Amino acid sequence: MRSDPNLLRRASDRDKPLVARLIQLYLYDLAAVVDFPIGADGLYDYEFLEAFWHTPFGADGLYDYEFLEAFWHTPYLLQRDGELRGFALVKRGCPLTDEEDCWFMAEFFVMRPYRRTGFGSRAVKEIFEAHPGRWHVPVLMENAPALNFWQKALEPFSAVSEPVAYDGADWRLFRMTG
Repeated sequence: MRSDPNLLRRASDRDKPLVARLIQLYLYDLAAVVDFPIGADGLYDYEFLEAFWHTPFGADGLYDYEFLEAFWHTPYLLQRDGELRGFALVKRGCPLTDEEDCWFMAEFFVMRPYRRTGFGSRAVKEIFEAHPGRWHVPVLMENAPALNFWQKALEPFSAVSEPVAYDGADWRLFRMTG
């Protein structure tokens, strides 16, 4: 049973534009740490968002068998007392290791005013409780603030970590059971 049901809300279809805007804030923060170019339109490109919104029927009205795979993509809004504080994107299977039998924290973002308050660690706990089992959490090695956060947030879960090279970048991959 989740300890704070008001902290985590699965994002609905209506929330997709909101999550897309939050991703812009997230990528802006990330661009301060790693080389992440902004597009000519003034927006950062995030090609994976569509995978987190899905329907069991394709454009032709027929059942879409890819839906079963997409079902394991879960977008969340992080909030407190109805006030938006961030988002998380969770998926089944780890692209860094090709392991399928685990949950993967694809993205996790808490807005700056709510950092260093314990909110992010509580949100992580809620997400793990919503998806029990094995977890993989990747963090870019260059992202020292994120590494610091995840080391502290995952301490109660006895996470082990290892360096992993993936897609031309160096990562710290945390593994644990949540």
